[in-house]
Amino acid sequence: MTQFLSLALSLAFAVPQDPAPAPAPAPQPPQVAPAQPPELVPGAVPESASPKARELWAALRAATGGATPQPKVSTFELTFDARGWEAGGRGEADFNDGRIRFLAPGFVDSSLEVKGRRRLRGPDGDWLVDGEGRKVRLQGIDYEQDRAELDQIVHIARTFANLVDAGNLRLRSLAVLDAPPFPLPKSMLERAKGLAWLDLVSPDFAIARKDGSSTGREVRAWIGLDATTKLPRLAVVAEDDKGTLVHESATLLAFDKYKAIDGFQVPFDVQTFPPDLTRSPWQFAEKAKLRLYLKTASLRAPFVPDTFKP
Repeated sequence: MTQFLSLALSLAFAVPQDPAPAPAPAPQPPQVAPAQPPELVPGAVPESASPKARELWAALRAATGGATPQPKVSTFELTFDARGWEAGGRGEADFNDGRIRFLAPGFVDSSLEVKGRRRLRGPDGDWLVDGEGRKVRLQGIDYEQDRAELDQIVHIARTFANLVDAGNLRLRSLAVLDAPPFPLPKSMLERAKGLAWLDLVSPDFAIARKDGSSTGREVRAWIGLDATTKLPRLAVVAEDDKGTLVHESATLLAFDKYKAIDGFQVPFDVQTFPPDLTRSPWQFAEKAKLRLYLKTASLRAPFVPDTFKP
């Protein structure tokens, strides 16, 4: 208290003097907010796209979904027969009356192997329901393979929906290529002749991890369009690590036998080819890993998240 009073008195009775001018503040560099990537609008073409890319993209949109814009495909249900091959072509198996249900962005209910046996990914996680209705949560090391296969099913389902409804994709880049920048199986070389190739980057093709999240890398898609119909005949989806294709993430799809479903053209014959990493340089496997022969399809199924609980 004594020190405070002394200071107050000294200030009160001090002889007033002209205050010294305050030093000018040092100039500060202007503060620039970090640039934010522009929000991507479904169906909008990037400004950097060439006139040729814009023309081909418009043709693809009209071919797959008609001239009139439609609501985005966010659900579907497919029933099908299937044929699967083991890696290296060591064996094959046929399966009838399979089913995939899908709800964007990543819920699936799939019956692919044994009739009545289902694997699901939904709001309660990953589950297996056997033919007698017993439910098993797919967690722990014993079910790592099941979760990995669910990742692949989710990725294929999401890719299928996005290619059927390509006009509603969010595009970060769009370009035209003379030829695909990856080796095709010999069985697909004849089909690839005369295709027009679009090269695009879209977050809608994000590849799922085993924990259900998506990878941080950009995902590219290369779509080969039929010269006459402009419908996709081949497509490759893969992660792009700063300009380098991550070959272990690549999937090749081949499409045939299109039919009109709910206002869209849907391929009723779909083949998927994995990368063959035993070869150097790598290439896609000569035989498809899975071939689906669609029997029925709906692109407006009334699904909600609870549909994907076990």
